[in-house]
Amino acid sequence: MLLLEATGIEKSYNGNLILKQTEPFQLFNHDRIGLVGLNGSGKSTFLKLLSLVEEADSGVIQHYGSFAVVSQFEEGAQTITARSEGQWNLRGKNYETMSGGEKTRTQIAAALEQQPDILILDEPTSHLDVDGMDQLAKVLNHYKGAVLLVSHDRTFLDKVCTKILELDHQSFSMYPGNYTDYLHQKKQKQERQQFEYEQYMNEKSRLENAAKEKVSKAKNIKDKPARMSYSEAKLGKMKAKNARRSLERASKVIEKRIEMLDKKEKPKEQPKIAFDIQQFSVIHAKQALAVKHLSVEFGERQLFKNLSFTVKPGMKIVLTGKNGTGKSTLLETIYRGNEQIEKSQQLKVGYFHQHLKILDESKSILENVMENSLYDETWVRTILARLLFKREDVFKKVEVLSGGEKMKTALAKLFLNDYNLLLLDEPTNYLDLFTREALEEVLIAYPGTFIIATHDRRLMEKAATHVLDLQPPKAYWFEGSYREYLESKKDKKSVSSTHDHKDRLLKLELEMTDLIGRLSLSLNEEEKIKLEHRYQEVLKEIRLLKAQFS
Repeated sequence: MLLLEATGIEKSYNGNLILKQTEPFQLFNHDRIGLVGLNGSGKSTFLKLLSLVEEADSGVIQHYGSFAVVSQFEEGAQTITARSEGQWNLRGKNYETMSGGEKTRTQIAAALEQQPDILILDEPTSHLDVDGMDQLAKVLNHYKGAVLLVSHDRTFLDKVCTKILELDHQSFSMYPGNYTDYLHQKKQKQERQQFEYEQYMNEKSRLENAAKEKVSKAKNIKDKPARMSYSEAKLGKMKAKNARRSLERASKVIEKRIEMLDKKEKPKEQPKIAFDIQQFSVIHAKQALAVKHLSVEFGERQLFKNLSFTVKPGMKIVLTGKNGTGKSTLLETIYRGNEQIEKSQQLKVGYFHQHLKILDESKSILENVMENSLYDETWVRTILARLLFKREDVFKKVEVLSGGEKMKTALAKLFLNDYNLLLLDEPTNYLDLFTREALEEVLIAYPGTFIIATHDRRLMEKAATHVLDLQPPKAYWFEGSYREYLESKKDKKSVSSTHDHKDRLLKLELEMTDLIGRLSLSLNEEEKIKLEHRYQEVLKEIRLLKAQFS
């Protein structure tokens, strides 16, 4: 059933075209559409137009059902039922003191309670931890209506979406499937474009050579060869003239064919990143830093107690855990120093978090990044281009940049400065999907050591060599990738579950023996009935447990 349709939508701000729709957009019941595109490409604007918050300059938007909106910019307390409070872990919470994640969950709960035909979600995952995103994914997958959303978490898009709508240079392209399917189709499309471009260039080159050959032959035809009579020369001259004309005509026909070729533009290629390790400040010590029996409290709450781990040069550590478990606190403690933390004398620490002022807003992107950089301007601009600051963009003043652009500039400054240990607190916030993928490549190529706190599971899976999972008041250290860590947790849970089942089975069998003995000795009829009832309950549970082991 069709729930929403938009045709011919155009929108400009201050004379700058933001959106120009050439194909109709339709949203059907049970659709799960993820809207993707670069920061500033118009994703939020498109959602505002569809939800009638803003008016399009031209075009038609038609709704055939009710809708509810969750916006990243919405402020104000929401009234929700006690059931939703319990479902979203919001009982007893005051909106004024809520965290960003709790406020987001409140908005989501309020929108769901309206039971709309269409849910429009703008960045619902921005402040959610991994568990929160998984909960939202399950809710959306069972939702009866249609969903249109913007999210920069790729794992979330894979779990939820049935279609991906890409917004690029004011126009839209729809791809069936989830985000991974979209990437695969995009790659195939680019490969096809490359193949068609090569075919076009080969054919163009062949025709150009053929045309040149005809022209060359025409020029080499002589009017009067040597030792030829006058009458013969006159006849030969006419033949030569006709031959030249024929070759020239053939050349022009070929040139016309070249003009009629379906012109193919060369696909753009992203530059590859490789840090110059020779200029990198290497740590020669066996360990970069060691945390020994560190205990930290927040108010009356114990965040972690007797935390100990060693960071060796080259380690790439993911710091994971739910919101409020102390990830930011730990990074700040390492940066500021503590008597329980030993640091190598060769250690040079770079610290990134959203509220850290490491940029001079009066200077350009390039000036900020070049300050104390180990690399020359050409190399710095190559890195900036990979972070989507291209050509004249690098001369923009930081003060005019968006939140995402400032985040990228601060990250580039850290990566290209004289640091060998980076502490990164939620570096992907405000970054679009494509920039996150570029950041992944830089992190994978980075020759130094870093500790990163993030909820981006794809980034954790690709970049980490070690995992530190904070679960107050405990912490778990794992040597291996994030995916391997999750697998190990599943295995432990399975083993623990098996042990629990065996222990339960043993207890039930002992109770069964006791019940049989008591039944054989009991003379009280009422007691026999109770014992027989319990006997049947125990027997049923034993059979069920044994069936699970078989």
